[in-house]
Amino acid sequence: MALGRHSDFNRLWFGQTVSNFGDKISLLALPTLAVVFLDGGAFEVGVLGALRFLPFLLLAPVAGLVADRFSRRSIMIVADLGRFLALGSIPLAFALDSVTMAHVYVVAGLAGILTAFFEVSYQSWLPQLIGTENLVEGNTKLQISRSVAEAVGAGAGGALIQLLGAARAITADAFTFLVSLVALLLIRHRDTRAKVEETKASAKAEMKEGLKTLFGNPVLRGLFTANVVVNLGAAMGDALLIVYAYKVLDLSPGQVGAAFAVMSVFVIVGAVLSEVVTKVLTVGRTLVLTAVVLGAGYILVPTGGAVAGFAGLIVVQAVIGFVSPMFDIHVLSLVQGVTPNEQMGRVSGSALSAVYGALSIGYFAGGALGELLGLTGGLAIAGALSIIGGLTLLGGPVAAIKEMPGGDAPTDAGTSDTPGVDPAQSSADSTKVGA
Repeated sequence: MALGRHSDFNRLWFGQTVSNFGDKISLLALPTLAVVFLDGGAFEVGVLGALRFLPFLLLAPVAGLVADRFSRRSIMIVADLGRFLALGSIPLAFALDSVTMAHVYVVAGLAGILTAFFEVSYQSWLPQLIGTENLVEGNTKLQISRSVAEAVGAGAGGALIQLLGAARAITADAFTFLVSLVALLLIRHRDTRAKVEETKASAKAEMKEGLKTLFGNPVLRGLFTANVVVNLGAAMGDALLIVYAYKVLDLSPGQVGAAFAVMSVFVIVGAVLSEVVTKVLTVGRTLVLTAVVLGAGYILVPTGGAVAGFAGLIVVQAVIGFVSPMFDIHVLSLVQGVTPNEQMGRVSGSALSAVYGALSIGYFAGGALGELLGLTGGLAIAGALSIIGGLTLLGGPVAAIKEMPGGDAPTDAGTSDTPGVDPAQSSADSTKVGA
């Protein structure tokens, strides 16, 4: 593969792989510390969960503006250092017998804010680091690391918490950010954006410019709409899946864990095969098909459960796991490939804010619909939304894209110059979406 000897990317990949495993430790250790040591309950755990999403929802556009004004690598280094210090304060306070719930909240909030800034800068920097022609390979490798961390990290984190205790286990996560920081420091590549010395554009004007690019470019607009709707449906479905497994299928925690473990394995398989699938189907068709199959998976959960019970749930989870990373990898790679580099931060920040907003609303709406319409009805609506999200791509130029951009990102991805798009089809589709 093209990135096999790309030393700077491999340093980034190594640092992110280590920190992804660390994230899974804190994801379990912070709530465990709150409940077991600080006598917290559902409310406290809920607050900790909200602090993971809120920074993206509220601050991602600001993080995008900062990423377009300053060195993205430097922002990532500062974010890693901040997370190392914040998380490292927990075991220190624990050793001094002074850890409190307020302290845990502050650490979770700071970690969430710094993660938002890191993620926006990292997504904005990657196209410059490896080139648009390598984005699918780069995003695939990073997705595989995240997927392996999901599959293995939680179990390893649980064992570490059992062995050392929650507070001491957080030390391990803190040091994973130090590893990521060192990896970033060793990267030789630097931002090469042209510096405009006389620019006097206000933050408000720059934010408007980023939004104009996001919604004025038919490819970006189509990807944004589809991604938000698909994620809204997927979040609703995920909120109901586990309830369905326990309440309707009457499965044990071990069986539910096994079903989700199977899904995690197929997430890895889907990520590995994502580029192969697009070579057979084209990028545009892959995006539409994976969203439709994802939605169908949620709709078929009750059918699979009724026909085959536990085995049926495993099959559905395998399908959902297989298509999810393909959709995510190619949406992200396309956004990175067609967005002008100088606006990458603002476009990514605005998009991430909306996507995390959709996730937040989706989890809440899924629970509400499950109570109002029942689990089967709720899953049907969740699946239908994901399908609709994928089908929206048929009304614009995205469905006609054959392959990822291989050169510099064009400023108007809806024209006949868009890489991988049939010119006639692109022109016709651009007219349909009002370009």
